[in-house]
Amino acid sequence: MFGLTLPHNTQEHTSSYYAATSNHPEPYPKLDRAIDAEVVVVGGGFSGVNTALELSERGYKVVLLEANRLSWGASGRNGGQIIGGIGHSATQFKKTIGERGIQSIYDMGIECVDIIRDRVKQYSIDCDIKWGYCDVAIKPRHMRWFEETKLEQDAKGYPHSLQLLDKNQIRKFVGSDSYIGGLYNPTGGGHLHSLNLCLGEARAAQALGAQIFEHSAALKISEGNKVTVHTKSGSVTADTVVLCGNGYMENLVPKLASRVLPASSCVVATEPLSPELAQSVLPQDVAVCDPRTALDY
Repeated sequence: MFGLTLPHNTQEHTSSYYAATSNHPEPYPKLDRAIDAEVVVVGGGFSGVNTALELSERGYKVVLLEANRLSWGASGRNGGQIIGGIGHSATQFKKTIGERGIQSIYDMGIECVDIIRDRVKQYSIDCDIKWGYCDVAIKPRHMRWFEETKLEQDAKGYPHSLQLLDKNQIRKFVGSDSYIGGLYNPTGGGHLHSLNLCLGEARAAQALGAQIFEHSAALKISEGNKVTVHTKSGSVTADTVVLCGNGYMENLVPKLASRVLPASSCVVATEPLSPELAQSVLPQDVAVCDPRTALDY
């Protein structure tokens, strides 16, 4: 047994498997002067890096500021699963967003997976990407939900063929007797090295002209005809600022600070397994999602 403690935050990546196997461990420079840009992006996780990449692809002059290291927060510490969606059904928001909003969320769940697939291929990003994932069932109601999901997605023309698995078939994917079945998606999701994905995307943005600075926390934003983002030792003046700091922006924008907070979950990694043991645990090496909140993936 072990207890949770408050995280010990430093400006470097946390000690993890991802950090230990990073393809790009060398840091980006610290901003130490006043510079200009068309767009300044605050935050160097997936949101910030991909914003910088998208804009650089379109020819904008972009500067990205990261307080610590790129992908320092949740982007470089997560479970590495590629699964479209928001974690639960969007139908519960029907009164607020309507059928059109529900469809938009569904479409974005497909698109987000395709964006990763295209990014990795276009920029030859080495991030251990592997396709295929299973949702697993521990109760009959889970299997009923899987059946409804398959029927619904088949009716919508979902581009990936879902496969219902019974108790015997699920053993081909998970070496456990705990599950009564599952739903397998062979191409619409998977798993990867999340830190290397984000760092690879940053390299792509830099190659297209984006300027990237680490250890350059945004401390103040001055508005006017243009906007200036101030750091401890420099500043960026731009036409537009995009805030992608998520729960780590502190009081940079008070209105946002009162509505956002960081949350913690835990990822546990084992010591290296023998090929035989790894094969017995996950015979197909696909991502697996357990329906219990305390054991998510």
